[in-house]
Amino acid sequence: MAGSTDLAFDWGGASIAFSVERSERHTLRIAVTPDGEVVVSAPTHAQDADIVSRVRRRGAWIVRQQARFDRWRPRTPLRQYESGETHLLLGRPYRLLCQPDPTVDVRIDGDRIILRLPLDKGLVFRRTVLRHWYGLHAHRVFPERLAAMLPPFERLGIERPRLVIRQMTHRWGSFTAKGALVLNLELIRASPSLIDYVIAHELTHALHPDHGAGWQDLLSRVMPDWRSRKDELERELL
Repeated sequence: MAGSTDLAFDWGGASIAFSVERSERHTLRIAVTPDGEVVVSAPTHAQDADIVSRVRRRGAWIVRQQARFDRWRPRTPLRQYESGETHLLLGRPYRLLCQPDPTVDVRIDGDRIILRLPLDKGLVFRRTVLRHWYGLHAHRVFPERLAAMLPPFERLGIERPRLVIRQMTHRWGSFTAKGALVLNLELIRASPSLIDYVIAHELTHALHPDHGAGWQDLLSRVMPDWRSRKDELERELL
């Protein structure tokens, strides 16, 4: 690769920045990442002015893609982790009940999540305990859902990726350049079918790094109803 350059163009009174990665290629390619960044792959000999002109012509498409990804990012409401709040687990709502106790424990009792902890423990402690509890469920459920979704991708030569579970602020999942599947811990609040959608969405990126026609075609073959699942995920968790 011959290096990277940062450029920008004006669109609707605002400046849209993008990075240019030059290499020994013959065509120019424009991609918008899930974080909303614009990345352009261009031939080594391409002039900056020509690149800016060609990217500007795709301005409307770029803005639409950024808007789509902005809607896709999780917007979890701030919680106080107090009795009476509703918390989801695998798509099912539970009422949180905090009970004073010298020990710390979390369990499900019917339609309630019972959180036992000392009276002097505040929001940060309650949040940490519940996130750890959610994490235990995520480390059990996510590998199971990955195993269930993997077979059609294995037939395409995709090996089982390393699974990483962590708190994420801007998206539900990602597929890294090193072939790791990263899932947002908060996704454990979603129904299993929606967890499956995010896994399939990211596994498709193993073959198609952008969200172009190839990505959509493959995901549609693996999961014909992925669009309705995506909409449901946004309604359920955003």
